[in-house]
Amino acid sequence: MTDQTIEQDKQQLIFAATLAVISERGFHDSPVSVIAKRSGVSPGTIYHYFENKDDLIHALFWKIETAFAAALMAGDPQAEPWPDHLEHIWLNAFAFYVAHPEETLFLEQYKNSPYQKDAFILPDSDEIHRLMALIEADQQNGVMQRLPIEVLHELTLGVAVRLAKRQIAGAIDLDQSELANIARSCVRAVAVG
Repeated sequence: MTDQTIEQDKQQLIFAATLAVISERGFHDSPVSVIAKRSGVSPGTIYHYFENKDDLIHALFWKIETAFAAALMAGDPQAEPWPDHLEHIWLNAFAFYVAHPEETLFLEQYKNSPYQKDAFILPDSDEIHRLMALIEADQQNGVMQRLPIEVLHELTLGVAVRLAKRQIAGAIDLDQSELANIARSCVRAVAVG
């Protein structure tokens, strides 16, 4: 193994432990000592990579948010016409949320906590640039309403995350036909006319 691989493996252990501990205990009851014990590394190793617990939490957020952005754009939705591409993205979001329950809870906790200082932040990734270009093109073509990104998110992916959390909890069990209908409904909520 190279030194770089060892470093990445340690960081992956730290991220996985942080996610597990925060899922069980929340942000404030997740000290570095507990994360270190769960990850099998020393607290000093964590502080080697991250300035403090807040830095670790922010880094984990960006790691998960970047993976989520990649999941949104999986299957090349930008090659599809309106409104199919937005329905595709909605279905990708729902699938990610259901397949990654700890990450979903972490993102929701983070976005509703003092950790998110900005009103709405997105990772700087190729996938997000493609998604934003797609939204801008839809707005310029007059098929999508010109609403703030926060509102567009709530009317579409906000619904996906809330339903996914209910499915994760076992409160609902949506089949593919129902999901497609919900995705179409969410797209109609942001469509012009």
